[in-house]
Amino acid sequence: MSKWEFVLFLPQKYLSLISISVIIVNFNARYFLKNCIESLLESKMKDQIEIIVVDNNSTDGSSAMLKGEFPGVTCIENEENIGFSKANNLGVKIAKGKYVLILNPDTLLKSTTLAEFYSFAEQQADFGAAGAHFIDGSGKYLPESKRNFPTLKVAGTKLLGYSKLYYSNHIKKEQVTRIEILTGAFMFIRRSVFDEIGGFDEDFFMYGEDIDLSYRILKAGYKNFYLGNSRILHFKGESTLKDRFYLKNFYGALSIFYKKHFPDKKWLFGPIDILIQGLISVNSIGVPKKTKKAGKIKSFLFIGEDQDCYSKLVHKIEPASSSIHKKVDFSLNEFEYVFFDSGSLSYTEIIEKIGDKSFSGVRKRIISKDRRYYLGSDRSDKRGEVIDI
Repeated sequence: MSKWEFVLFLPQKYLSLISISVIIVNFNARYFLKNCIESLLESKMKDQIEIIVVDNNSTDGSSAMLKGEFPGVTCIENEENIGFSKANNLGVKIAKGKYVLILNPDTLLKSTTLAEFYSFAEQQADFGAAGAHFIDGSGKYLPESKRNFPTLKVAGTKLLGYSKLYYSNHIKKEQVTRIEILTGAFMFIRRSVFDEIGGFDEDFFMYGEDIDLSYRILKAGYKNFYLGNSRILHFKGESTLKDRFYLKNFYGALSIFYKKHFPDKKWLFGPIDILIQGLISVNSIGVPKKTKKAGKIKSFLFIGEDQDCYSKLVHKIEPASSSIHKKVDFSLNEFEYVFFDSGSLSYTEIIEKIGDKSFSGVRKRIISKDRRYYLGSDRSDKRGEVIDI
């Protein structure tokens, strides 16, 4: 199953202190994964969590990075890409927490995120799972934060490119309320519920498994919640190359879902499959092989305290204008880019500022704590960039 495993061994008396097991399935998202783990280690509950990374045969050095920089992280390295569902089930199988958090590697959490979800879940007798308020790398709200159940009408219009019914637009962005469908990028689940319903259905390679799991949680008599007051950053697209294989899984997940849960509607299976095959063929034509890189940076603001790092950026980028500022307590409008130094700022500060409307007109980049690279994403439907400093 694996080439190597690094497991954090704790004395038995400490095992009961693990409240949350964070499960991250990784596939070639080394740098985003590194930042994700760093944000988890800033959590107010860091002494009550365990982090389990299941690597699906990455070729970018992710496993070596984990072993070298995060020896306290449990890592399972698969010899092939076994998909999202199987990999998460492997991680949960060895998890010790009362709750499991299914988390994408291209996410960043605030220091209070885990505590907020844990406290909320503990107050709900019928708690099943909960999701968060997502923003992307540009600070834009992601509507998949709250989704409706994919009835035939909802799913059909979504497949045809009309998404209004697919998202729970009747729920306000900042609202805390019950919801039907959660997103697999962040699913906070009571472990006993996950075990009771049998975990992720491994027929779903990737995509659709979060819809299926959310639905089965509801069918088992538990509730799903949306915590709109808890914002996290989700770059999106870093674990998935949007090629024909991606499209097959993305659209094919709906077919798997309906055949599983609505076997009495067999007359619909044929038309659905025909529609899906047509969508895969049409969309494959427009799938780009590479994401176009951003152009030359003409001006930027550096927020942080490391003068040497700022100087290295100026030397590398050679902008027409630049400036350095130690704090994030102001707005800006004269710069094209803003660089947040995560070695000086907390991820909580960075996430809050990226989501701040006063920063909506600039491109955001996050400098790693070791100041070796910066990363960011300007669009949620394309992969971001990682640039060495």
